[in-house]
Amino acid sequence: MNRVSQNELIGTVAIQSALENSTERRLSLAKTMLVLPLLFDRIIRSVLKRKNSIVLSSKDLLISNPNAFVTLRTRYEDLTITSLNTILLAQELGMATLENDHLVLKKRIFLQENLQIGKIASDILASGPKLALILGENTADLYQTFRIEL
Repeated sequence: MNRVSQNELIGTVAIQSALENSTERRLSLAKTMLVLPLLFDRIIRSVLKRKNSIVLSSKDLLISNPNAFVTLRTRYEDLTITSLNTILLAQELGMATLENDHLVLKKRIFLQENLQIGKIASDILASGPKLALILGENTADLYQTFRIEL
């Protein structure tokens, strides 16, 4: 499940994208742990990056793309260590800091205008605004919608 393209470095792109588009450029750790399982999935990423797709909520996204969410819990479990390592890497790079139980964006490292970042990274950055809309929901509701048990 954890392919070469799904690593901590591309994970920092995903976390930056989620943080820079979220309210106050911060996410709780529980919501941050959902970023990689969501954005590392090609189908979910393609829906979120499209300018003409309308995403109203996590439930709307789930209903409109049920096949993409069948394996979300498994991806969450498989990517737990990668997500934690990515959070640590983001802190080491000075991109984010941990304040209480929130990860806060301090500086942007990856820019979508930079053509050298690659297609997956570019798609991840383009997915940020719609992902932030979803992550703006209540944490318990997100985990319940995605059927992830803690």
